[in-house]
Amino acid sequence: MFKGTYRHTDPQLTDQELHKHLSQGLKASDTFFPFERDSSSEPTVNIIDYPCGFGKTEATIAIINKRVDLKFLIVVQTLSEVDRVLEGTKERPLVSPEGPESTQLSKGQQLEDFIVSGASIVITHALYERAGVLARQGGLSDYNVFIDEVPNAVSLGRKVSLESFQEFYIDPGYCEMNASGLVVATKKGIEQADRLVEVLDEKTMEAIFSGRLFHDQKDHLIQTLPVYLFTHPLSVTVLTFMPKGSLFAQFLNKSAIPYKVLKGTNATGVFKRNARKNLTIDTIAVLENLAFSFSKQEKYAATSKEVTKVTIALKNLKQRKLVGVSLEDIMITCAKSNWYHTTRRKSDVTRAGPFSKNSRMFKGINWVPNTTRGTNNYAHCSHAIYLYEQNANPILLRWLGADTKVFKDLYALSEMVQWIWRTRVRRGDSVHVYMPSKRMRGLLQAWLTLGASED
Repeated sequence: MFKGTYRHTDPQLTDQELHKHLSQGLKASDTFFPFERDSSSEPTVNIIDYPCGFGKTEATIAIINKRVDLKFLIVVQTLSEVDRVLEGTKERPLVSPEGPESTQLSKGQQLEDFIVSGASIVITHALYERAGVLARQGGLSDYNVFIDEVPNAVSLGRKVSLESFQEFYIDPGYCEMNASGLVVATKKGIEQADRLVEVLDEKTMEAIFSGRLFHDQKDHLIQTLPVYLFTHPLSVTVLTFMPKGSLFAQFLNKSAIPYKVLKGTNATGVFKRNARKNLTIDTIAVLENLAFSFSKQEKYAATSKEVTKVTIALKNLKQRKLVGVSLEDIMITCAKSNWYHTTRRKSDVTRAGPFSKNSRMFKGINWVPNTTRGTNNYAHCSHAIYLYEQNANPILLRWLGADTKVFKDLYALSEMVQWIWRTRVRRGDSVHVYMPSKRMRGLLQAWLTLGASED
């Protein structure tokens, strides 16, 4: 199950426990009245809290193959993960929307057709919006939903005053706002949906219809995962790690959606022991005093002394400490606009940006977004360069009621761990990480050390 990754634990015991947790929330639908469910029958979301590389996806595939009596909607992060699930479920074939080169129907239309036909389906997070609409309409009332990781659970939308939103959206009767700030389409809004998306902001209306739009009841719209995706299916299971540091768990709290966290008995301890053995955390001394938060990075001009420092440091790193290491085996993260040439927020991935232009690292290296999770595409990488300091948006934190130092540190740690474990460390191999941020290094080292004396 673990492909030899954690050899000194008992994989059989851990596998059994993981299978038990994954199966815990599964439900069979009422064949005769699948859509007649009241609010008291809303599912409890089960969060499976197991470390990266512990076989959560493989165990899910095994359960899907075994439970041929159930309907599943599987949500993964990348198309390669879609292929992985399809390849692993040939015993009871799943379907997935295809690209425009294969059909004249959009992926959203294909998803609706699959649900109407009662098929079990695998999609990427890109179809969240459509899945939310279909869930609200009752299409997922007999489905068990599995979500593999939940990046970007909450994001800051347009700045719109509460007064203006009230005047143009709520007062005309198109939608209502509940106590949490969730904007819900009224019967009038649903009936006039086609006309409204032409007159009002289309993206805003689509977010309302899918249960993704909140107003912070001050000055901002907040876009989230579709609320209906967690309240309308038969069951919902989310595969992740360290949920206490995630905006996802805070989103569930804010939305009053009940959930349970199911943890492995010894999994985190095993994970940390292997990390201490296989991870080498190093600094880039000349960059220690440079700020790598997203907001700071975006302000560095292409000809600034900060950018020059970074490019020289990367070039020296390549020529000295990374001699003989293929760029294909290195991951790097920083603000996208600093790695790729960006004009008006549009990135050209064929052209180097400020950090990469004179670094001699642009061609061949793997630039990986700092929020990346749920993919094995970089599991061959032996080295990683982490030019980031994680900070959640303060407006989002205040809205979620999570604006505390404890949560901020948990969030930073969780995001960093998820990124580093895209490398081959998830397979039990050694990895060297270069990380100039003192804060991020301190958080990781403190967490790995916690409990070490009990080993």
